[in-house]
Amino acid sequence: MSTENNGIVINRLPSPTWFRLGVNSALAEKREAFDGISDYLTRKNPDQVDLKKLPAGEAEKYADSFSDGIRREKYIAGKRAIYHEQHFASGLGADFDAYVKESLNEVDVYTVEEGRKLSAPVILSYDFKDGASTASAQIIRVCKGAQAVFIINQKSVRSAAGYSANSTKVIVEQGAKLHLIKNNLTGRGYTVLDDTAAVVRESGEFDFTQLLLGGDKVYAGCYADLCGDKSSLVINTGYTGDYENLTDINYVACHRGKKTASEITVNGSLKDKAAKVFRGTIDFRNGSADSQGDEREDVLLLSPHAVNKTVPVILTEEEQVAGHHGATIGNLSEDMLFYLQTRGISKSEAEELMTRGRLQSIADKIPDEGTLDEVSSFICRSHSRPDKGNCDE
Repeated sequence: MSTENNGIVINRLPSPTWFRLGVNSALAEKREAFDGISDYLTRKNPDQVDLKKLPAGEAEKYADSFSDGIRREKYIAGKRAIYHEQHFASGLGADFDAYVKESLNEVDVYTVEEGRKLSAPVILSYDFKDGASTASAQIIRVCKGAQAVFIINQKSVRSAAGYSANSTKVIVEQGAKLHLIKNNLTGRGYTVLDDTAAVVRESGEFDFTQLLLGGDKVYAGCYADLCGDKSSLVINTGYTGDYENLTDINYVACHRGKKTASEITVNGSLKDKAAKVFRGTIDFRNGSADSQGDEREDVLLLSPHAVNKTVPVILTEEEQVAGHHGATIGNLSEDMLFYLQTRGISKSEAEELMTRGRLQSIADKIPDEGTLDEVSSFICRSHSRPDKGNCDE
């Protein structure tokens, strides 16, 4: 395990760039002692799925059994790969995977049986107390032809501080559909490490929605292996940064099957002295002919002191593919500000309004009224002037 000064190296780029840019990886705090997760976890609609608990070592072998046949190359596009040593590749990486395994006694394994279509989302809510330090992990398997929505909430009171390390591994089998939604609604003093890994088989569809709204230092990663022909990945992420907080994101869409498709969309805003790093990689492996990938980021900078780093990467070993990436980074336009000010809206109010609108457009993808209300309230309270009283109590 790669560690440095009691930290853990995570969110490595699959193919490193210039070290002086400081974006090849992130160094996150590592804690040794954790509270019992059962004190913080509640479940909604668990009767719709098969739930069992496996010891951490057995859970790792169980997940790895679904990634058999995936060739972990030692080199990608002429450069040494980071993840070739990780059997079931994840966004935060092998060191974090090992860290979580060492920190847990057991892992929750959820299985949606073949052909089953869940009538409502399965919701896992981690309601953390001030000072809590927790590690948790799930494996979600959606069998052939099944359809499911899973929502994972991490939350606390706004003033809370603490630490959370979470790992989610996903198996989407042939013709199955999974919409996974992760919401970070933690307090201003929280350090959050949230990892996602996915294997998607033939004609499988994996939709991943992530809202990074709370916390002080937030590290998020997702690595999706599109193994089967005509498999697909759609990621929609919203983040916000203020004060001096850090948001560090690493997404990888790895195309292995033919006619696979990925779409990564990330929207966020930064103000005060907040910092953000977004690594977005579209990786076309040998054999992924007729595949396409699209990656877009839109960053709204609301302070000259905010720091934004965007690292779009396209790797390819296959000729007959189409990959696109683009980033829009800037302030509110003068025309937009003038239009809003003519209607009695100040510059600061306009900035909050635009931030809320970006985040709410992603939150509206949540197909659960209770969760949507909770997320919308968090967005409103975090990005509204108290003296205006424009958030419902």
